Amino acid sequence: MSKLPAPGALTAARALVRKLGARSRELPFESWQSLAAIWDTGWLPAALWDSPALAWVTLRRLRALRSRPLPYETFAAGRPGDGPLHLQGICAAVSGQYPATLWRIDERDDATEGRVLVEEGHDFWLAVGPEPVEECPVVYVLSKGGHLASEKPVQAGDEVSVFGFADEVPDRWGRASAVHGRVGTMPAIRSGSELPLLVTHVVR
Repeated sequence: MSKLPAPGALTAARALVRKLGARSRELPFESWQSLAAIWDTGWLPAALWDSPALAWVTLRRLRALRSRPLPYETFAAGRPGDGPLHLQGICAAVSGQYPATLWRIDERDDATEGRVLVEEGHDFWLAVGPEPVEECPVVYVLSKGGHLASEKPVQAGDEVSVFGFADEVPDRWGRASAVHGRVGTMPAIRSGSELPLLVTHVVR
């Protein structure tokens, strides 16, 4: 649960992105409103103006958001902790665990905080590759600490971009691709210590 962005926060975020040289069409967001998901995080810190060093780091992170998605083979060959990295694919619910809605954000009234944002995300599989979804290798997306940077919920079958850090999880489902090459584990993507995982619908 988090408070709604303060008045002027989105205007400040938009001005900051433009100051750093990023154009809206280059970022993986449906609208400027989606900047609310990354404002005042490691992706776009509110205290940027007075720190040239922080501005440089943030510019690099915005470049990661503008990067092309990695092929599965490249991602799976990396080491845990590599990132931030960009994956793109079709999401699917983990077998027998979750409903079709994998991630959503709702506005609700709270007795003490007032109007708040309530974000509910579930771990899911991301099928990565040009093959038919049924034949694609999958990456496990760890939702903890992550944010949805889209205005509409993520449903099973949606095409999404995921930005995060490489990891591994036990392969309890036998879904690991032979390309991964590590017995008993499957590749995963997660939040980092400074940067939250981001999930956003693919914008054409």
